[in-house]
Amino acid sequence: MKADLHIHTKYSFDGEASVDEIFTMAKSQGIDCIALTDHNDVRANIEAQRYDSLKWIAGIEVDCYFKSGIVHIVGLGIDFQAPIYRTIASNYINELQRIMDIRVHVFNRIFGLKMTLDQIQKVNPKSLITNVEMTRFMFENFPDHPQFRPYLNEKGTTNPLADFYWDYCAIGKPAYVKMILPDASDVTHYIHQTKGIAILAHPLISVSSLADVQQLHGLDGIEAYCSYHDPQQCENVRQFAKDQGLLISAGSDFHGKNKPAIQLGDTHDPAQSDVWLARILEAIASKR
Repeated sequence: MKADLHIHTKYSFDGEASVDEIFTMAKSQGIDCIALTDHNDVRANIEAQRYDSLKWIAGIEVDCYFKSGIVHIVGLGIDFQAPIYRTIASNYINELQRIMDIRVHVFNRIFGLKMTLDQIQKVNPKSLITNVEMTRFMFENFPDHPQFRPYLNEKGTTNPLADFYWDYCAIGKPAYVKMILPDASDVTHYIHQTKGIAILAHPLISVSSLADVQQLHGLDGIEAYCSYHDPQQCENVRQFAKDQGLLISAGSDFHGKNKPAIQLGDTHDPAQSDVWLARILEAIASKR
C-alpha cells in the first residue's frame, strides 16, 4: 500500500491545489492513502469527506515553537471540527497579516529595494501577502539583483522560494520576523485532546539533531520518510524511531508550484510498507 501523509492544498498559505485535484492526482499515481495537512488549517478535511475513491486521514500541520526554533507537528486522525483548530487558524492568519508590513521593510533594508505592500497586493489581489508573494515579486521584478540571481539560475535550485525562505526568513536569518505561535507541548496536547496522534514533520530540517526529539514530549511518531531526506537519512530516522518506540510516518510535503521539485507521493519510502501505515491506523483507532 502506498501512502502520503503530508500533503498541502490551497488552504495552506503556500499551497495551490484544490482538494479535488489532490484526490485525482493521488488516484492517478496509485496512492492508496493520503492525509491533508495544511498549515494551521483544517478546511480541506471538510471537503475531503465527500470522497471515497481512496483512504483519507484528517490532518493538520501546526507551526509551533520548540526550544529556540520552530518545528512543524502534523496531527493525524484529529477531530477537525474541534474549536481549537479554528483558534489556531485565526491566530496564524492574524500573525501573517501583522508581520506583512514589517517584512516588506526588512526586505527593503536588506536588499536595498523600495517596494511597497500596495505594489505586491496589486499583482496578488486575492491573496494574503506572505513571504511567498513577496519573494516571488522580488524575483520577478529584480531578477538581476546579485542576491536573487543564485535562486533564479546560478544555483540551479529546484525549490527557489523554499530555499530563499530557509536562507533569509527562518529563525536566526537576516529577514526573520518573530511570530506569536503556540508551544510544541501545547500543540501535542491539542492533538491528543482531539483524538489524534502527533507526528514530527521532516525532522532533519526541523531540529539540530535527533537527540533533541527526545525532549519533545508528547510525540507519537516521526516522519522518517520524506522528500527532504536521502536514503541514509531515512534509515537513520527510522532506526531512531524504532529505538525510541515512536511511530513511523511518510509524507512528501507536496505544495505544488511553490515547491516544484516535490511531487505527490514522493516520500522516499523504499518499500512503501504496509507495516508502518497499519501501526499509524491502529494508533488513531485506539483514540476513538
